[in-house]
Amino acid sequence: MRRHPVLLGVILIMLFGLAPMAQTTVTVTGTAAILNKDAAQARDRAIENALRTAVERVVGTMVDSDSMVKNNDLLSDKIYTQTTGYISNYKVLSENSDTDSNIYSVKIEASVREGNLSDDLKSLGVLMHRMNMPRVAVALQEEDETASDQLLRMLKNKGFLVVDTGQKPQSQRFWDMNQGQQADLMKQYGAEVVILGTAKGEGGSGIRGSSLKSYQANVSLKALKTDSHEVLGTSTGSGTAVHVGEAGLTQATRQAVTVAGNDLLRQITSQWAKETSSTRIIALEVLSADASRAGAIARKLKQQGRGIQDAIVREAQGGRATLNVSMQGDASALAQEVRKLYPGARIVSQSANRLTVSF
Repeated sequence: MRRHPVLLGVILIMLFGLAPMAQTTVTVTGTAAILNKDAAQARDRAIENALRTAVERVVGTMVDSDSMVKNNDLLSDKIYTQTTGYISNYKVLSENSDTDSNIYSVKIEASVREGNLSDDLKSLGVLMHRMNMPRVAVALQEEDETASDQLLRMLKNKGFLVVDTGQKPQSQRFWDMNQGQQADLMKQYGAEVVILGTAKGEGGSGIRGSSLKSYQANVSLKALKTDSHEVLGTSTGSGTAVHVGEAGLTQATRQAVTVAGNDLLRQITSQWAKETSSTRIIALEVLSADASRAGAIARKLKQQGRGIQDAIVREAQGGRATLNVSMQGDASALAQEVRKLYPGARIVSQSANRLTVSF
């Protein structure tokens, strides 16, 4: 990092706002036994049961059934026991007190905060299991390794699988590449996600009458899928510190990475939660296909492919075409649909978000 004298300014307190969190609205029914003819208490328990059911239903859209079975005790202890923390609001649609069976039932409409839920599922490792545990690589342009080490530490603490490339890709040749080429290189090391960025810091002038010195740092990060080059999120962060030595620059850099890193990880997990609960874009590369053939394949996939909402031709040239397929599931699910619709198709290569096929 280059260090230039700067005038000591006023240290600013940075206020960070949270982006609006996505919500899912579900309609569920809860029941409870009427004990000692206390219908009011039974009603409260029925509502609690309905709220838990609402959260369970949204978890079911984020986590596959196998993971739910394997992590049932964990989910029960850490998620289902604090359902009110995930419910933004609810309203009772109908209710009934059945004196014959002594059962009180309520039907509610509840809004569940996906952001809060996905963060907690991520911390339990459940969300990443649903995404097949993507491996993450980090490549930051910096003078030393302070920023990279801090970001790697954050990733590991939050349960991410980190790829060790065995070398620091900080050569000028690497940074002369475009982001797609950088992502391709990280893919060769086994990473499904790469975090690229820069970290810059500088030391300021000393504080009069003391040995203290001001330092500031700025970090910029971007996360991409290495197979499709889709951007998962971008973030920036700033840090300031006052210290007697160069440790101040390290402190400011770590502070900047923490700000940018937390924001970026929130965006990544939010995107993963969307993909597990709705649709994702899969890049389908078709060999030996012109524009006309690619268009026909796109139409057939959209009309007959199970779970496929849309398929468009993104590019077709040189006897090769690339389609963007919007569907529920990953590339393995798309491969199954391709084999079903085209029995003679041959799968050339496959990753989580990209599929190459030859007909």
